[in-house]
Amino acid sequence: DEKQGTMFITQRAPGGGKIQKTVKLPKIDSAKGVEAVTQSSQSTELLLANKQMAEVQGQLEQKKIEFNERMAKCKEREDHLAHKQSKLNQEAAKFQLFLKENDAKRARALKRAQEEANLRKTKEKEAEGLRDEMGVTMNKLEQSKVNLEAGMVYQTYLERVAEYSEDFMEIGDIVKRYETLVATNSDLQVKVQMNNGETERLRLELAQLTKKLQNEVLVQSSVIAEHQERLEKAKIDANAEELVKEQREDAAKSRIRETGEARMAILNLYNRCRLTHLSESRPKQEAKDVMLALRYIDERMRDLQTIVAAAEAAGVILDYKVREAVVDRQFVSKVPGQGMAVAPQGGAGAKPKGKPKQKGGGEGAES
Repeated sequence: DEKQGTMFITQRAPGGGKIQKTVKLPKIDSAKGVEAVTQSSQSTELLLANKQMAEVQGQLEQKKIEFNERMAKCKEREDHLAHKQSKLNQEAAKFQLFLKENDAKRARALKRAQEEANLRKTKEKEAEGLRDEMGVTMNKLEQSKVNLEAGMVYQTYLERVAEYSEDFMEIGDIVKRYETLVATNSDLQVKVQMNNGETERLRLELAQLTKKLQNEVLVQSSVIAEHQERLEKAKIDANAEELVKEQREDAAKSRIRETGEARMAILNLYNRCRLTHLSESRPKQEAKDVMLALRYIDERMRDLQTIVAAAEAAGVILDYKVREAVVDRQFVSKVPGQGMAVAPQGGAGAKPKGKPKQKGGGEGAES
């Protein structure tokens, strides 16, 4: 307790008992208080504290001894009570075992009584059933006697058959033969039934197969009809395409023929222009390119038009035509194979460019 300047030491008893008596100890001052007192007072207080601690320690030891003595007595009493409890438990277990054995004996006795009662009832039922069975057996015996008396006729008959027949020596042979025939008949009936079932199965399979084939024939017929329709359509389309192709080929041939005719006409004009041209300015070889021939023809026609226009302006058209005819005959005689060439409409005796000369000087130029 900080207010009173003291502290207490408490000790809890072992085993969760009550808290022992507390011992009040003097409080040791802090470092601040120690600095305020003298060295002698500190030693005195320390001795006093040690003395008090020794007294407290002695009291604690005494309390420990008393506590241990009490715990030993409690342990002794606890062992005594445990021994008594063990005896009581053993007696209770023996009593419970006795009760269980009595209950088991009683249950076994009741079960055995019940089993004996059930066994008696079962035996009574079995006896009743045996009596009923004996009555049925007696009735069957009586019926068997009646059947035996009635069957003696067949016995007599079989004996007479065995006596007069050469195939059978005894009645047993006849019975065995009968049993053999019956077994054979049963086997034949089973085979007939099996064959009938197999025949019915095959008939059903045949009917199903026939129906399936008919369906397939119908389907294939429809497919064939569809293909035939497509074939007819394809034939019509092919004929139309062939007609279009023929028309295109005819048009192409016509264009080729027209192109050839135009080419021949252009080359013919080119040759005629060459024939009317002077030998020094005339092209040396025949043109193979049509465009070159056309350009040459265009240039030649422009030159001729210029010459004709100048001649008409000068009034010498007649003399120019005479000289042109002379030149044409000269070139025709020089070029072999061109005797059938037609003279051009325009004159070509003079030079390609320039004005023609007067009447007196024209013939000199030609020579």
